Amino acid sequence: MRRKYFHGSIIVLAILLSACSSQKVGVYDDLNKSKMEKSVDKYMGTPYKWGGTEPGRGVDCSGLVSGVYRDQGIIIPRTSRSQYAVGDEVSREELQYGDLLFFDTLGKGVTHVGLYTGGNKMIHASTSAGVTEVPMNTDYWMKRYIGARRLTGSDLRSGEVGGEFHLLPKAYPIRIRRLIDVPTADIIQNRFIGLDIQNDAMGNLRVAGSVSIWNRWEFGAEIQVNQILGYDLDAFGLEWPFINTKFRIWEQKGKILPSLAIGAESNSRKWTVTKDTNSVEIVENRWSPPRNAYVVASYKYERFKKLHLGRGRLSGGLAVTDLYAYHDTSAYTDGKEDFFLFLGVEQQITRRLMTTMEFDHVFLKDVGITWNMGFQFALNNSSSIAYTWRNVGAKERSLERAMQFSYILDY
Repeated sequence: MRRKYFHGSIIVLAILLSACSSQKVGVYDDLNKSKMEKSVDKYMGTPYKWGGTEPGRGVDCSGLVSGVYRDQGIIIPRTSRSQYAVGDEVSREELQYGDLLFFDTLGKGVTHVGLYTGGNKMIHASTSAGVTEVPMNTDYWMKRYIGARRLTGSDLRSGEVGGEFHLLPKAYPIRIRRLIDVPTADIIQNRFIGLDIQNDAMGNLRVAGSVSIWNRWEFGAEIQVNQILGYDLDAFGLEWPFINTKFRIWEQKGKILPSLAIGAESNSRKWTVTKDTNSVEIVENRWSPPRNAYVVASYKYERFKKLHLGRGRLSGGLAVTDLYAYHDTSAYTDGKEDFFLFLGVEQQITRRLMTTMEFDHVFLKDVGITWNMGFQFALNNSSSIAYTWRNVGAKERSLERAMQFSYILDY
């Protein structure tokens, strides 16, 4: 009897494996432009209808985009906010036919989507005019522009209907403006506020906020409350606010020219430093050197298919500091500004998980290189949580652990 059950289990397992292996997976590389143009013509003039998907009878903005791609045999999410999670980010300078364009028309984040048709034009479903082609470089659209996504190059799997393939989101589109301490060339998007809440192992709490204008220039401030969750009540209180600003010169152009930004910040962090002087250990608290001014470049790269790793980004640049904050007194400084290099990398592991590693204060005298690492987990399209280690392997500085929560707040 047991032998019969065993043989039956083998048969069931073989059927299941066969069913799983029959599901086709691959990459969506071939956009049929002529076929898409015919599909676009089919929808032209269709009146606007909330939740509509039928050409000629009624369609909304996301229904139009999903319908055009369905005619290509590609199934994408139904709503504009969900569509923003698929494909690869692409700059305005690199737009191609068929790219998805996303806008904030209601002050609530992604609320509208259109299809790029070339020549700075797009097709979209207008609430007043229905499906129509309009210029996208007008003041109205540029003030509400959030970003673009390219679907070709994305992973897909076969659906239940023959000839249809479901596009798989690569990762949650969280814009990381700072890896751990190292800045990137990204800025927060227009009409958004970024909030970061961080608690370190000493019980200090940091709350940071930032806002941008023109989708290019960002301003931010950070406040630290000492010992709010710690044990030293005598040290409880506020530090002077840290401020920062960053201006993005250009976005990444193709696979050669990286994004570039310039900025300045007073952000600093207290390090516990232990020094040996005549065989006597002296423990001090020193502020890390701030980036009084810096230039940073960020390069996004595609996934490593052979290693089964997702996409990532390299960020590095040159910064200048006066070392005043680190030494706490101008008597230790030579009155000259000091330069240092920084480098960071973020690597996607899964759709929700990425790891970060950075090297800071490279070639900065009297400080020594800072090696930080951490993991970030995306909760959804707007929020994430991270755990970081700072000063890994440093001889004098104590290892610092911190938990950080980040949220992109629509306004």
